[in-house]
Amino acid sequence: MFDPVQFVNEILVIIALVIGLCFVYKYWNRVMLALTGDTKLHGGILDCLWYTIFQCCGCCTGEWTRCFTMCQCCPARYRRKNLVTLLGQWLGFTSHTIEIKNIVVGDLPYDGSRGDFYLCVECANNPTMVTSLAEDKMPKVVHFPEVMTLKVRNNPLENNVRITVKELNVFGHNNICVANFNAMQVLSWAYDPQNRMKRFEMKPMDNEITRECPAWILIEFDEVHEARHLDNLRDANVVRTATRTANDPNPYEEVDISTYKQRQPLLDATGHGIDEPLEEDLEDIRRLRVCAQWCFHFWNMWTVILVLCYAGFRAYVWSCYRRFRWLTMAALNNATSPVSFPLSFHNMQEIGQQCEAE
Repeated sequence: MFDPVQFVNEILVIIALVIGLCFVYKYWNRVMLALTGDTKLHGGILDCLWYTIFQCCGCCTGEWTRCFTMCQCCPARYRRKNLVTLLGQWLGFTSHTIEIKNIVVGDLPYDGSRGDFYLCVECANNPTMVTSLAEDKMPKVVHFPEVMTLKVRNNPLENNVRITVKELNVFGHNNICVANFNAMQVLSWAYDPQNRMKRFEMKPMDNEITRECPAWILIEFDEVHEARHLDNLRDANVVRTATRTANDPNPYEEVDISTYKQRQPLLDATGHGIDEPLEEDLEDIRRLRVCAQWCFHFWNMWTVILVLCYAGFRAYVWSCYRRFRWLTMAALNNATSPVSFPLSFHNMQEIGQQCEAE
């Protein structure tokens, strides 16, 4: 029977749900900030595929494959590298590391004579990077001294690299102009030694005023030149620092964490030494914590197995009971409605439904 009150309630619920979804879509950044304290999600479909397929949901990072690239005959580009990471980079599921440097912007669409400018670089789902403040500079040409490191994937699904020029005010800031770069194109420029420095047009954020000259940005894309070779660092219990000795054949020095803590004592913000636990005690605590985690995982695994076994056994017993019940109904009803035994499942089901209906 048609109930107009229930129908109207359902329509109102659907309308409220649609309005709520539209509100969330329009004010997505504010909703994310209220729920998580950040305005964006630091993850996507590529991160999910990398974590689930290539890292087996975090169970295997592929660090054991470095033993195959330790040989000196291995090309320097792949020496001491994680083979799983290299495969993920080649397929576009994990990021390459590149640098941008020699950053210069010019002909900024800024009406003031001087201003305090800085750059914001947004890359993939990573946090926004900010340069130092170029104070009291003319908008004709502004130089930035930073060498910024980007993590980008060689994948069509990767977000663009977005560079925004901003001008700092006493209250807030103004977005001056912006430039967007395809991630795959950025990688091709970085790995091309003959074509790394380029000058690009930047789009003004305020299009109401026609400028006599378009804004531009000069960038040099390059591979990472890090003296410590952190991409090849495997052991987490060492501290690797760059050496400044000109005659030293090794560009870095590795010291185990226990020795380094003795060499460099811990200081507070005023420069006074403070106490900290011994590294040996921390290692014992870590070992006990790992053992406890494995014990919890072991018992959780067996608990899940037992629950699944009980659910399967319970379903099997219920299925047997249901068929036995139908078979009993057919045997008791045989006097009034003769049937031929043995019965098929379909016939037993029909008899059971007929008896329940009566």
